[in-house]
Amino acid sequence: MPLCLSDQSSALFHFRNSFSVHLSNDMCDYDSYNPPKNSWKMGTDCCGWDGVTCDTMTGHVIAVDLSCSRLYGPIHPNATLFSLRHLQRLNLAYNDFHGSKISSKFGGFANMTHLNLTDSSFAD
Repeated sequence: MPLCLSDQSSALFHFRNSFSVHLSNDMCDYDSYNPPKNSWKMGTDCCGWDGVTCDTMTGHVIAVDLSCSRLYGPIHPNATLFSLRHLQRLNLAYNDFHGSKISSKFGGFANMTHLNLTDSSFAD
């Protein structure tokens, strides 16, 4: 099984760490709370990180699930997430992105089949 590509590992790590974690955020009930990713460590294979799925042939990140992670802060149009060109599935539901506008860059994922932004405090 191929390892996660280093640029993709770095992009994920920096995206996740661009947010604070609000433990008081009650968007998810206690049982569905998906705590901050302890497995997300630089220098480790991101294909083994919680919530990350890689293509078994290429090592490209194809799915990211950060739902109910209690992430807080804006998603900027230059976020490193948007460099993950091979994403097919992205779940950012039940976080608080603090009134961020939904960037047109979400439409730039050519292979995207599933996008979940439910109850994530995006601007109207």
